[in-house]
Amino acid sequence: MGEVFVVRREGVLVAEPTGGVARRDADAPPQTWFATIDDETPGLPLIRNGRVSAEIELVHPVPDGGSIGRAVRFRQAARTSVPAKAVVADRRDDAMDRLELVPEEWQPYEVRAGELGAHGWEAFVGTLFPLPVEEIDAVFGAGWEQLVRIEPWLVPLQTDGGDRAAT
Repeated sequence: MGEVFVVRREGVLVAEPTGGVARRDADAPPQTWFATIDDETPGLPLIRNGRVSAEIELVHPVPDGGSIGRAVRFRQAARTSVPAKAVVADRRDDAMDRLELVPEEWQPYEVRAGELGAHGWEAFVGTLFPLPVEEIDAVFGAGWEQLVRIEPWLVPLQTDGGDRAAT
């Protein structure tokens, strides 16, 4: 499952991860990953502008960019996004130092940093899959939560047997 925006790219509808934002800017560039959408995808007619939850059937192996699979079902209600985390200006260098610690083993991921207007800076790691908090602690060290926001874009579904599903 993932929180996505349904957008038209090169004449084709695709589901792109929200990156934790509540609204998509009209001129937003394409995300690194997207899921393809068939015209018959359940829930597609209900979608309006804004965020939705999507169940995505993944390709294997998952590529470093491009199509990660196809959206097999949409739900109108999306989970609540994590608000942007403002890093005060005098801690900006600390946040940027943490972003440089992101290991290659966390691939695929995206790292973004930028201004949040008068509120300061945001340092963000968007991972395709969730990372264990213990692993994040070991890489970033104590206090990373005040400097960097980490958000998975896909969360594995639980099957009836308790095993992780492929989506």
